[in-house]
Amino acid sequence: MNEKRQSLVLLAIFSFGFLAMGIGTITPAIATIGGAFPTVSFSTLLLVSTIPALISIPVSIIGGSVAGKSVKYRTLVLFATLVFSIAGAIPYFLHDFTQILFARGLFGLGLGLIMPLNSALIFNLVPADKQASVMGINSVVMNIGGIVLQLLGGLLASVSWNYSFLAHVLGIITFIIVLIYLPEPQKAEMSAGSVGAEQVKLKMPASVIGWSIIFGIITILDYPSLTNMSSVLLTIKANAAVAGVVLMFMTVGGMAAGAVFGKVFQNLGRQTLNIGLVFFIVSQIIFSFSQSVTLFIIGEACMGVGLTLSMSSIYMLAGASMHPSQTPMAMSIIVSGMNLGGFLSGYFYAAIMEPLHITTLRFQYYFGIGGYSAILVFFLIVFAIKKQAAPVEPPIQTHAQ
Repeated sequence: MNEKRQSLVLLAIFSFGFLAMGIGTITPAIATIGGAFPTVSFSTLLLVSTIPALISIPVSIIGGSVAGKSVKYRTLVLFATLVFSIAGAIPYFLHDFTQILFARGLFGLGLGLIMPLNSALIFNLVPADKQASVMGINSVVMNIGGIVLQLLGGLLASVSWNYSFLAHVLGIITFIIVLIYLPEPQKAEMSAGSVGAEQVKLKMPASVIGWSIIFGIITILDYPSLTNMSSVLLTIKANAAVAGVVLMFMTVGGMAAGAVFGKVFQNLGRQTLNIGLVFFIVSQIIFSFSQSVTLFIIGEACMGVGLTLSMSSIYMLAGASMHPSQTPMAMSIIVSGMNLGGFLSGYFYAAIMEPLHITTLRFQYYFGIGGYSAILVFFLIVFAIKKQAAPVEPPIQTHAQ
């Protein structure tokens, strides 16, 4: 594949990744949507954000199991992009909360395919020696997408609650780019060896389930920094537009981290994950005690750095242990953990806070400090045990040229 063609392929991959953080588009508008539906409880209101994550779970698993096998990558990518755009915008025309939740469920059909397919495309269309750098750049693009979509969602919500859903229409641009420039990945062949060895190589590593669980726990802990931020900011007299700006800085931090991820991961390997967890902890400390918009912005930037370093590290560590043909399913399993964590987050905290009669939303940030610290200690121990093991190997070479 010549350099110009490779650049256009990367453009298609990155444009698809641009939509990966689309679930956060309406988070700056949560409080405004709640004002339009005053009889809806807060936990029910959060379903607007969490229903897509729930629907994404089975969709991503099914998509990962058929991608590149019974259904072409291109077909799934185009379907995901189109559903993201159309179903995402449908609530603009609705005024019944139940109908809005149904539309958000449809939106989850597209959303559930985007993140796992985006990562799988990198492992199947990019040479192994360039995958970490491309993964980092892809994280930058994902965060740029988050900036644009969240900022646009917040600004539109300041006009009217239902306008925020129109931001999803940007996905049509991605649909066109993918339609023109994304090739169908070649089926990766097994390396030479015995027939018996082939079966062993194609066995999904058990560590994939572990990464999925970790990703789910991380998401349970970070979701309040997305879904509840507009409500917390109301306590310091900041409106939905300001919430959009604050949340935008999560993606600014993520973009900065993505820009250096390839170099950092090349030098530090698995320890990059621990650095991400430290940034998570710092963000929760800031959110717990901040009384100014400026400090909330700094906290969101730290959150973005932590999320990008952790997420990209998990993808690279998981991808390094398997054949490229397994990556769609593996990434789907891992992302399903994230989506399940996003759905359960609100209920998890409600189960803790309601019996204890805790009313401050900042409790979720206090809990986050302890939660992320526990995960950090866990990986410090695990990685110390593995210190004498061989360094992380790059993924099995694909046939991308």
